[in-house]
Amino acid sequence: MRFASICSGSSGNCIYVNGGKTHILVDGGCSLKALNAALAQFSVTEGGLKAILITHEHSDHVNGAARIAKRFGIPIFASALTWEKLPFREDFLPWQRHTFEYGMEIGDLGLDFFRLSHDAVQPVGVLFEHNGKRVAVATDTGLVTPSMCKMLSNIEGLVFEANHCTDLLRCGPYPYYLKQRILSAHGHLSNIQSGMALASLIGERTQAVLLAHLSHINNRPELAMEQVCSQLCDCPHMEHVQISVAPRSTPHPLIEIY
Repeated sequence: MRFASICSGSSGNCIYVNGGKTHILVDGGCSLKALNAALAQFSVTEGGLKAILITHEHSDHVNGAARIAKRFGIPIFASALTWEKLPFREDFLPWQRHTFEYGMEIGDLGLDFFRLSHDAVQPVGVLFEHNGKRVAVATDTGLVTPSMCKMLSNIEGLVFEANHCTDLLRCGPYPYYLKQRILSAHGHLSNIQSGMALASLIGERTQAVLLAHLSHINNRPELAMEQVCSQLCDCPHMEHVQISVAPRSTPHPLIEIY
């Protein structure tokens, strides 16, 4: 399996996942130009994409999805409740509004879903499986839910939220209500919260963790790495785990899972 971020942050989010001959996007918060450049970098040919999976309806995850779907002729999948909130819903006929099903498959990839805790109508994370290897995308959550713990423990690859440094957020320019939203159980994980969660999730099978959805204002890549890794000092499996940070507006190099 292979995965990478195409863009990641409050202005846009799009994750690429590949298993076998199947190439899928998680969320569509990027431009066609950025997507085409990333696919060329990943050596994905025209017509290679099979679907876009939408985790929730917020604009930074969906603002390019309809254009991407129509340009590449691929379906958009989302939960039924999320479809009701998507801004481009009326651009798709009812039979074109594909919905998630537990245990579903798209091409060579098996899919499953888990609940997140975010201020959206039905936010979900996605778990992919191919040939016994698993990669999951888990961003936009204010806490680590029981379903996250069950699904993400000891998997091979993980895109995981490290949104903010709490001190930067509290002292920063955001209005009070927005700070409280981000800090709430329906907001976003801080670097420290992310590290604490990863300490319990990383296992002997884990190969790579990509820290994602960093705030441009309330975080920095080096700070996210420092604060997350500070919580992993006693994790017994770190010697074989690659941890990196998803860039805000450029693709991350492909991560291979063996």
